[in-house]
Amino acid sequence: MDRSNDPNQPRQPRNLQGLLKFAMEATKDEDAPHESHFSQMDEERRRFLEEALKSLTVDVVQELEKAMNVLLNPESDDETKADSIEIVIDYVQDIDTANDFFKVGGFVIVKPGLESSSAAVRAGTLRLIGELAQNNPFCQQHLLELNILPKLTELLTDEPAVAQQAMHAISCMVRHHEPCLAAFIDIGGLECILGCIQTDNEKLRIKSSFLMSNLCTEFEPVRDEFIKLNAVERVMAAVKPSKDYDAKLETALSTLQVLTESKEGIRRCRDGSMKQKLQSIIKLNTGKEECQEQLEYAQTLLKRCFSEENVGTDR
Repeated sequence: MDRSNDPNQPRQPRNLQGLLKFAMEATKDEDAPHESHFSQMDEERRRFLEEALKSLTVDVVQELEKAMNVLLNPESDDETKADSIEIVIDYVQDIDTANDFFKVGGFVIVKPGLESSSAAVRAGTLRLIGELAQNNPFCQQHLLELNILPKLTELLTDEPAVAQQAMHAISCMVRHHEPCLAAFIDIGGLECILGCIQTDNEKLRIKSSFLMSNLCTEFEPVRDEFIKLNAVERVMAAVKPSKDYDAKLETALSTLQVLTESKEGIRRCRDGSMKQKLQSIIKLNTGKEECQEQLEYAQTLLKRCFSEENVGTDR
């Protein structure tokens, strides 16, 4: 069953918070164009609504355990497992529920999901990891202890939809949690990011560039390590002037802008042909609204790396 559904259709509620959101989304088109005036709710109506809400309340832990049982049952088919992962994802978007999911033993489904022969189950499990880890040090640490980072890097070479989710899961695990980042670097993670930035998989390339930029901005030593790995030279190879909008070109230019925040990055960017490439991009893209960002990146790099006041001097 495809659970992607129409993004304009509100998801069915599973808890009180979800119910309120559902109600607002479902009725927003019916709102009056003028300001609403609310009167105090009378006691009888308040009791009625309380009872109605109680009837809709679900036992979250019970629902999570039911989903886990499906996922751990060898007789469950892949479609049912994928649906169960979506149910878990719905719940763990709440950080407290994510932590409770670990406490009830929920992380036991992670490794089998990553090893599944079903691409949908692998991708769903990676999305789940991302939801659990994002801005959640408690879950980031416990996911680290599962030692799944090597498997996540392996899945970067999986089919495109899985590879994209693998990079998202890695990003959620390592950002703002130094133990995860250190472990990722230790297994060659920075080289993996560089490899993904050079791929033809556009979404994977963008996610990789975002993670690299984030890490370089947050940690100068990480930026310097990327530069030592010849990141500047490898990204410059993807800079090919185009008269039209080119997503790969824009990603390369934005990545170079981050890498040239250091003197060594600038030095490496002063390749014999790079100045001409940037000048060509500016000439070809000037006045084209769809090319505005790649134009601005090229202008910034040209000024930063090749202006008279910067060439031959320290920044």
